[in-house]
Amino acid sequence: MAMEGSKIKTKGTAGSVSIYFIVMTAAFVLLTALLIDFARVAAFRKQAELAVKSGVRSVLSSYDPVIYDRYGLFIRGGESANELFLETLKGNAATLGDGAFNFLDTEWEETDVTESRPLAAHDVFRRQILEEMKYKAPIDLALEMAQRFRGVSGAMKEASATVDLLERMRKAYDRRESALDEVLAAQRRYGEKIKRLLSPEVPYPPRHLSPSEPVGDVRTIVDIAVQYEDYVSKRQDDETRREAQRQREEEIGEADGPRYEAEVAAYESGAVSLASRLSESSTAIRALSEVGGEEAIEAYLKAKEANDEMRAIVEQAKSVPPASSDIEFTEPGSTVGANQVESMAELRKTAEELILDERFFEEYDAEIRHQQAQGQLLAGEAAAFSSLASSVPGSTGRGEAVRSGVDHLQSTYSEYVRDYGPNGSVCSNRAATLQAHRSYDRERKQEEQKAKLAWGGATHFMGTLAGVSGSEEEKADFEQVGKLYQSNREWNQTEEEQAKAESKNDPSEGRDEAMSASNRLMDILQGSLSGARDQFYFSEYTISRLSHYDPVLVKEMLHGGEAPLHIDQQEAEYILYGLNNPSANIAAAYGEVFAFRLAIRTMEGLIECRTMGHPLLVLAAALVYGIRNALLDLNLLVEKGTVQLSKYIKVDTVYTDYLRLFMLTHGGSANHLARMIAVMEHASGLSFRGAYTYASGEGTASVKLWFFPGLLKVMERYGNLGGTVKGNRYEATYTADSSYQ
Repeated sequence: MAMEGSKIKTKGTAGSVSIYFIVMTAAFVLLTALLIDFARVAAFRKQAELAVKSGVRSVLSSYDPVIYDRYGLFIRGGESANELFLETLKGNAATLGDGAFNFLDTEWEETDVTESRPLAAHDVFRRQILEEMKYKAPIDLALEMAQRFRGVSGAMKEASATVDLLERMRKAYDRRESALDEVLAAQRRYGEKIKRLLSPEVPYPPRHLSPSEPVGDVRTIVDIAVQYEDYVSKRQDDETRREAQRQREEEIGEADGPRYEAEVAAYESGAVSLASRLSESSTAIRALSEVGGEEAIEAYLKAKEANDEMRAIVEQAKSVPPASSDIEFTEPGSTVGANQVESMAELRKTAEELILDERFFEEYDAEIRHQQAQGQLLAGEAAAFSSLASSVPGSTGRGEAVRSGVDHLQSTYSEYVRDYGPNGSVCSNRAATLQAHRSYDRERKQEEQKAKLAWGGATHFMGTLAGVSGSEEEKADFEQVGKLYQSNREWNQTEEEQAKAESKNDPSEGRDEAMSASNRLMDILQGSLSGARDQFYFSEYTISRLSHYDPVLVKEMLHGGEAPLHIDQQEAEYILYGLNNPSANIAAAYGEVFAFRLAIRTMEGLIECRTMGHPLLVLAAALVYGIRNALLDLNLLVEKGTVQLSKYIKVDTVYTDYLRLFMLTHGGSANHLARMIAVMEHASGLSFRGAYTYASGEGTASVKLWFFPGLLKVMERYGNLGGTVKGNRYEATYTADSSYQ
């Protein structure tokens, strides 16, 4: 019995081990199955993500070949984006064929592709151009343009500094000289008025006072003096006769009356009238001296202010360091020589010669105030004699006082007229002094007149180009491109900027603008290898990808031919200036070429005309030289297609070189981008608003769960599985995006 109990106990233990093993095996199988589903889900997720990314890339791989070949830009084209996307997704989830074991049975439930970022958007358009040009532009532009034009850079900066200094000095000089003319004119004007006030009463030149003259009409102060003794005598005689007449009338009833009553009355009346006129003239002279002196002093202060401004301009120029030059880094013959550049620096130093010394103004100030004082003195003498003359009637024994008063007034008046009258010595000497430092003004004015005539020739050249109207078809094309430009500008919400095709009437103003523009351009060009990247890229892109007007056609226009003016022949010019006229943009481009050539030729003129001495004469002659030679350059460019960069640099330049420069100066703005898009849309017939460069794809896929979909659904409640469990399938959504930039 004991043995049987032992056997029973052994069997029970063996069964426990089997059950335990079965439980452990089941748990292991369960875990393994769960891990298999987890592995499949992970593999599915990775495959689905890669498929969506691949699908988006496949969508963008279908680009428009025409736009790319023509403009180097990428936009979506070809097959439907949704179809291409779905085809790629399905291709990534392809089965292995009949009889093969599919570890993943991926099914794509929903797919969608969203396209956006059209090429019409300026930020998108800009990025594509920069991407296209970032390798090409430094080679094409930096090497070709920078090396070609940098040789003239240092000389141009010196020329610009010289022209700026001399032009500011010229304007201040002309203001100063005009003010000095005003001073002299004021002196002469009120000096002549004072002379006229006293000329009826005070003889000039002074009359000699004879011992005595018969009494009569009194016209001048001399008449009062020389007739005084006879007046007293006859007046006393008449008084005696009146007394005798009175006595005789009492005695015998009759007697002879006064014999000189009429002459005496005329003398007395003339003396009183003259005294009154002198009193009025004295008051007027005081006022004229005061007001005229103030006018002269006001003009004098303007002249002194302009002279001080000239001194400040020169001092400021001395403090500015000389312009840097690339002479030492360039080959001989490829830059303006050091001697020529130095000659312009020396010319600037001569500007100091235009400044008048302080002593000149001190002396002139004293002269003006002395004239005022002399006027007041004359007014006092006139008033004094007026008082004396008014006391003459009925007086006796005043002959000597009257003669002395006449001498004083005549002497003071004569001195004033000799100094400040119409031909007064003081005014004449001052005019000669002014003329002494204006010795070159006549020649300068002649050169400035030549410049105006030469400028008229340049204006005529531009007017001939701008005057060509074009055909109705060409005008319609420009109108259409203009509407496309306005539409793109408004869509991008940019403010309008348009070039103004206007010409300066003053050649010096045109030269100043040309020098300023060329200076900015040289700054940009010198920074080509280190800065201004975007402008360089846009410049080169425009020239390399878009059309520009052939100088041969300009030649035909100038010779009276009918050259075509289609927009597709002058896209670069339209982008630069945006004028809705078939010939206006071409005229604007050649006007800017002329301005740049004018700047270079003015630089040469400063060097060539240096021997003329006077700085303002050199400036005027350099302008004549610049205008004439710039116009010749323009004709050479049209007739032969090339023009030498400078007299000192034997390098040929062509029309496109200048277009590149102008693109650098004012290209790349929002309005330029809008016009660039407009000409591309017009040429291609494609609206860039629907030319997409960005795609975003979204796909929803599922995979069948093999073992425990319910368990995974429960686990989904307590953690993120990256998707959802629907029935016996695991489903997840993925997105991917990509663009051409």
